[in-house]
Amino acid sequence: MSASRTLAGLDALVHRAVQLVWLNLWWSMLTLLGGIVLGIGPASVGAHAVASAWARGDQDVDVPRTMWAHWRSHWGRSAGLGLLAIALAASLAMTWWMSRGVPPIPSAVTQGIVLLTALLLAVTLPYLPWVLEQIEPGARPRVSVIVASALAHALSRPVLSIALVAAWVGWPTLLIVSGWPGLLPVVGAGVPFAVSAWCLHRALPHPSTAQPVSVSADGSPAPRPHAPATRP
Repeated sequence: MSASRTLAGLDALVHRAVQLVWLNLWWSMLTLLGGIVLGIGPASVGAHAVASAWARGDQDVDVPRTMWAHWRSHWGRSAGLGLLAIALAASLAMTWWMSRGVPPIPSAVTQGIVLLTALLLAVTLPYLPWVLEQIEPGARPRVSVIVASALAHALSRPVLSIALVAAWVGWPTLLIVSGWPGLLPVVGAGVPFAVSAWCLHRALPHPSTAQPVSVSADGSPAPRPHAPATRP
């Protein structure tokens, strides 16, 4: 009995490792398909969808088909969000670098603002795929509405946000520090996606039970109708 359990556990471990490699491979391919800048957003949404299925217990989800379907269906919004995140990160890095050549006090103020903005960006990004899953089919919310919703969730759950950032920063750092940087193209993104989806699945309502994000015609959040009062 003990030997069979050991073999079953080893088989499950190998199966999950292969899934993570497969997820990382398709994420890289779909990112390249969109020219990196416009592909990283849709590819990340597809990877989150697969990892969320694993967190719900669906271990046999079709990775390529699921990622491709979400890559296509969320292309417009997620590509724009990915491009915005890359542009903002590049702008913050350039501002930080240029602030080194100014007097100490303005430099300290600028670097403090840059650091705060970078932290807000870091805690917001892991929530974006989850927020995109809440949007009603056919709705076209503004990008600002999506980002504000993700940021609100991040700030309202500081422990969860710290765990997500630690997964995304800590795993690649661990591979580099431990002398295994060659594993970054293999499982560098797969493990953080799996950990992030599992944490979000445990802490946040499931898309099928959560109230979808409603928007008005102008793209702003629409007020939710109140349920009619019932008499006892």
